[in-house]
Amino acid sequence: MSICSMLLPRQTARLRPLMVAGLMAASLTAVPAWAQAPDAKTPPQPSQENDLPADAPSEASSLTTDGETPSEAPDDPAAISDAGAVEAIVEVPSVAKGSPEPIEPPPTRELHLVLDWYPSPQHAALFIAQAHGELKRQGVTLTLTTPADPSVPAKLVAADRADLALGREPQLHMLIDQGLPLVRVATLIDTPLSSLIVREDSEITKLTELAGKTVGYAFEDSVDPVLATMLKHHGMTLDDVTLENIDFAMVRALAEKRVDAVMGAPRNVLPALLAQEGITSRRFLAEEHGVPRHDGLVLIANRDRLDAKRDDIKHLLAALEEATNWIINHPEEAWALLIGQEPGLDSEANQQVWAATLRRLAPSPAMLNSDRYAAFEAFLKEQAFIDEDTPVARLAVDPGST
Repeated sequence: MSICSMLLPRQTARLRPLMVAGLMAASLTAVPAWAQAPDAKTPPQPSQENDLPADAPSEASSLTTDGETPSEAPDDPAAISDAGAVEAIVEVPSVAKGSPEPIEPPPTRELHLVLDWYPSPQHAALFIAQAHGELKRQGVTLTLTTPADPSVPAKLVAADRADLALGREPQLHMLIDQGLPLVRVATLIDTPLSSLIVREDSEITKLTELAGKTVGYAFEDSVDPVLATMLKHHGMTLDDVTLENIDFAMVRALAEKRVDAVMGAPRNVLPALLAQEGITSRRFLAEEHGVPRHDGLVLIANRDRLDAKRDDIKHLLAALEEATNWIINHPEEAWALLIGQEPGLDSEANQQVWAATLRRLAPSPAMLNSDRYAAFEAFLKEQAFIDEDTPVARLAVDPGST
């Protein structure tokens, strides 16, 4: 009779936990194959994770760590077993089994901007942002184009043939009322620039003396609503003057006396250019003759395309703000950089323009004066210059706040 059969049931029950503990201790003393020493005799089991044939070399093991092809495998089975055991012990990081992840290039932000006028100191923020590196730091590639016709920049944006254009706030309101999908996204100069300019040696010393005279203009919005409002402020209408579209030839037209006055040329630019020709001038400022205050130079985008370009525009505006504040803090260095970027601006007249322009630059281009846009829209509707009253949200935005 066996010992187990001789034990009483109660005793057997008492011994059972001891037997289980003994078996567990024995299993813990056994060393698993992956932790055996190199001289262990148990060969590693082949991996089932690789679908390659058994004789195909793996990519990870085809080169040694120093880049050389390994020597042929030894014929000694023990050596093969040892090598296999070591390979089983050393766990190769997964990153060593493939090519490193490619470094992603920074996003390319390409924008095409059409100027409102030939290059001028009033465009300094754009040129300085290019020359001083602010655009590069923001990852923006900006192409600047000078229009052949001053009336087309905003229309090119509306037709999706350019991303951005420079213009004036009155122009923006009028074009939107005509159904063009435009919106203001920034302001470079936040004071009016429109003015009526005459020769100082002319007989015109007040606006009422324009009656019967010829007024040259380049921008349609400088006639209606700006000139129309100035004349109405003095009891006159556009019918009291003769209008002539002279495009960019304002200096020549006034110098040659082809016209008696010019309307719409930037007030900070034209007087200095006339003085360069030996002509002193007299100005009538729009906001002093019935025209509400408004932004003089704005950046216009296509409203229907704004969401697709919003991130690019935000980076552009960050660059323009940084460049503008650098200009304000370092005007002499900025002037040297500007004429280096645009040598055609290097003249005594443009140095005077530079001084007149510095105090007009908007230090925060993206900032929007919503109340003033609403007031100007209300003025245009009240004076019947527009048919519909457009909400400010459709007229102007700060791309970074929406």
